[in-house]
Amino acid sequence: MHGFAELIVPARMANPAPPSDLLLVVHGRSGGEVPSEFELLAAELRKQRGCRVILQCLTAATSADQAQHLEPAPLTLVPLFQLPGHHVRVDLPAIAKHWRSCGWPLRRLPFLGAWPQWQGALAQALSEAKGQGLQPQLLHHPLSGALAMRYPQYLQQRLGAPCSPWTAYTQPSQNLLLVPLAVAANRLSEALNAIDWPPSSQLWPPLLQQSRFRLVLMEQLLSLP
Repeated sequence: MHGFAELIVPARMANPAPPSDLLLVVHGRSGGEVPSEFELLAAELRKQRGCRVILQCLTAATSADQAQHLEPAPLTLVPLFQLPGHHVRVDLPAIAKHWRSCGWPLRRLPFLGAWPQWQGALAQALSEAKGQGLQPQLLHHPLSGALAMRYPQYLQQRLGAPCSPWTAYTQPSQNLLLVPLAVAANRLSEALNAIDWPPSSQLWPPLLQQSRFRLVLMEQLLSLP
């Protein structure tokens, strides 16, 4: 589908300038809790990039105040979202505007689920699963809006696996591999964990709890100028 596969994460060019600071925007849990996957990712990036890595959690009321309380510098906004839902379409432009209004030179990357490298890692993992006789089923939380509704259809074609809202999935099959489209632990992954699936079924953990996806994301973020 035009618009999803063509988004490219820029690679670091030969430049003596220090790397930009990173603003990792995540959804978070109720009460502003940040899933440990994101905390660990931020800590490792600080160590390896040698720059500030700022976490902005959408469920934390005071998270946006960081734009005013920190010294402005070149900043790259990294939206760690798998799906182009309301947060990607509405909240992210407002967040970028806010940081820029506070004097931060800011560039925005596409949402994580649109990165070709991320999609390639998913395609490879699902291909390996199929080779083991498993039947992948992609599950996502309910979506609204034309763009958001097109994205699961695109993923279904790109990854060669059915993709549907988890609330609409009612047809268990043998050797089923359930793939929640969750970057980190959230209500979707918890809801799926609570279901008594048939013994022949397997349930993937959130993507950043799997080493192959964490390494892909780290590699891309470390390559940013």
